[in-house]
Amino acid sequence: MAASTGAEPSPSGEGRGRLSGQVGMLVHSYYMRDPRVRREAEHLAQQGLEIHVVCLREPARDNGTREPRTETVAGVHIHRVPLSRKRGGKIRYVFEFLAITVLGAWTLTRLHLKHRFRVVHVHNMPDILVAAGLPAKWTGAKLVLDVHDPMLEHFQASYHVGPSHPIVRALRFQERLSYPIPDRLVTVSDPMAENLERKGVRKDRISVVHNFPDGSLFPVLPDMDRWPRHPDRFTIMYSGTVTEHYRLDVVIRALARVVGEIPFVRLRILGEGNKLSECLALARELGVEERIEHLRPVPIEQVREVIRNADVGISAHQGGVFGDWYFSTKLVEFLTQGLPVVTSRTKTIDRYLPEDSVFYFEPLSVEGCARQLITVHREPELVRERLGNARAVVERLTWQRDKENLTRLYEGLLGAD
Repeated sequence: MAASTGAEPSPSGEGRGRLSGQVGMLVHSYYMRDPRVRREAEHLAQQGLEIHVVCLREPARDNGTREPRTETVAGVHIHRVPLSRKRGGKIRYVFEFLAITVLGAWTLTRLHLKHRFRVVHVHNMPDILVAAGLPAKWTGAKLVLDVHDPMLEHFQASYHVGPSHPIVRALRFQERLSYPIPDRLVTVSDPMAENLERKGVRKDRISVVHNFPDGSLFPVLPDMDRWPRHPDRFTIMYSGTVTEHYRLDVVIRALARVVGEIPFVRLRILGEGNKLSECLALARELGVEERIEHLRPVPIEQVREVIRNADVGISAHQGGVFGDWYFSTKLVEFLTQGLPVVTSRTKTIDRYLPEDSVFYFEPLSVEGCARQLITVHREPELVRERLGNARAVVERLTWQRDKENLTRLYEGLLGAD
């Protein structure tokens, strides 16, 4: 996300007072690459709070340089601990979770003694990371747990294990330990809030701050329903992490099926992940390798231009125990830039994107995905109609509207000025 240059106007109008005080945040990720954490931290800084974020430190770059241990970006003070993320098995994940909990607790407590945080805001995963904020809570700070992903369901989907698996039972136990600790829980969608309620969290302890795109970075194009944008080509855009949950393999198989129907079709992949090499190998096996362009990740400020140069946005995320709770911010970004969206239909996506605004197929259905791609290519009037319907939807799904939920949460925690 781009560094903010000043306070943005409140969509609810003038008159909201600025907040005051110090806030500590803790996240098991790289701050500069985490759009949700950056949006929240920068918005709270714009409201007058002093924000200190404790996060991971990226490995050294090829030229030997590293991120600084501390720096200030857009008014947010960043404190990096000597820990990086590495893909691996269960043991590596357990090590990282334990390490960030210990290092996070030490760093947060040290900063709290210096700055006297009024709020400590912890982002999962893991949920038990919220325990790192206990020393601050015991000395007067309010404690918030921000549930980005359902950890229990994420593990079940990643390792294909059932509810009786010992680690699943252990994760359920850590949920029961973690959720009573904070004063408030924040999560990313209404279905995720309902999931927390089913797990025993009282509704009045939950706030929803959606993970919608920043409208200043992804403004709705005035001619977003103009179609086709590039009559002599048909570029499918996949943007995001390439992991087992997001099933890029389904897209590649669908690509191989539509080559005969759409001779100039191509697939552009923007992102990395542990399944990328496997997906590229599948493309070679299916004979569509030359129709795939892989782009390295680019700064969020450049993503809009990459999207505008494509023709169709796609997501083939799987459903089920984890996938049903997932909402792809990328789908909204695609729509704002005039790309019709072909996506698998899962519980949360279906809640926010109506049938008449996108092109749905059933999760894991290669045939369904291919059929919708052909429909988009052959029926420009239908595409224009759905893009027109999508306009009213995406104008509501922006961070500029939803950030007020975060402001109200903090007003309640701190007391309005």
